[in-house]
Amino acid sequence: MKKIGIYVCGNVSKRCTANGCLRAFNDREDSFSNYSESDSKLVSFNNCNGCDGDPMESLLIKIEKFEKAGVDTIHLSSCIRGKCDHYQEFADELSKHFDVIGYTHGSAEGKKNNNINKKRVTFTDFNREGK
Repeated sequence: MKKIGIYVCGNVSKRCTANGCLRAFNDREDSFSNYSESDSKLVSFNNCNGCDGDPMESLLIKIEKFEKAGVDTIHLSSCIRGKCDHYQEFADELSKHFDVIGYTHGSAEGKKNNNINKKRVTFTDFNREGK
């Protein structure tokens, strides 16, 4: 069973009900369309610290929480994809621990045509690539 986590923008979460992310997951639409109800569940929903402090430091703490929850796939929220300067950094760091899907709802390409989908990077992947 896929255990899904959603990582959302802290600034946007101050005014957002998360309806778009949760609707897409519950209805298995948009970025969640490849999952069936019987083979996936949402086990964590968390946000960054907004633009205060060091967003990467906050992410490392959240990664520990996601791992404790048994998450294997992280969906970066569509608000992070559309508004956050750290979108690529978040995806790169998260992919060291999880599969990463670069949005939750809306079009797969996004307004900036910048969607990310990454498989978890493992040590053996680095060895194969000669890194």
